[in-house]
Formats: sequence, structure tokens, C-alpha cells
Amino acid sequence: MKTARLQTAPPGEKIAAKRAGRLATTPDSAKGHFVAAWAGKCSPRRAIKAQCLECVGFDRQAIAGCTGWACPLWAFRPFQKRAGFLASDDADTVVSNKEDA
Repeated sequence: MKTARLQTAPPGEKIAAKRAGRLATTPDSAKGHFVAAWAGKCSPRRAIKAQCLECVGFDRQAIAGCTGWACPLWAFRPFQKRAGFLASDDADTVVSNKEDA
């Protein structure tokens, strides 16, 4: 039985099996992020991108509109609109977050 074999397998084999299962369901466009993160050969930003992509079903638009405000990675999620700018076509318009004193 596959499950019984994993329960008695050394930790390295368990990790490899879990990662292989995850990669099997990961779109090709995102696999590189996971492989690099697991190898420790990527930036924290790229590892966060991999996690966010998986969390929302590999939909970049869903990351930008993420409502998981309690997630510890929420403030660091990729694909956000540039802070301080309106979502309009006029990129020269800056929004101030400071209250008038």
C-alpha cells in the first residue's frame, strides 16, 4: 500500500513524495517557482509568489484581489497595483494616505 509505505519511509522520501504530488497538479508556468523554492535557490519574494499562486488556484488576478487579510503573507503578495496610485489610466495621480493636519 502506498500510504503505509510513506508512513514508514525516511523523512526525505516523504518530502519528495509530497512535492512530486504537488508538482503533478501544478501548471507548467508555475512549476519553476516551486522547484526553486524547494531547492533554496530563490528569493523570499519568489517563494511567496509560489505560495500565493497555489492558494488561489494559480489565478494571478485572484492574488491581486485577495481578501485573505489574516494571512501573514497578504501584505507581501505579488501582482498588486502599485501603492499610492489610483487604479485609473492616469498614473500621474498620486493618492495620499496621510490625513490633513
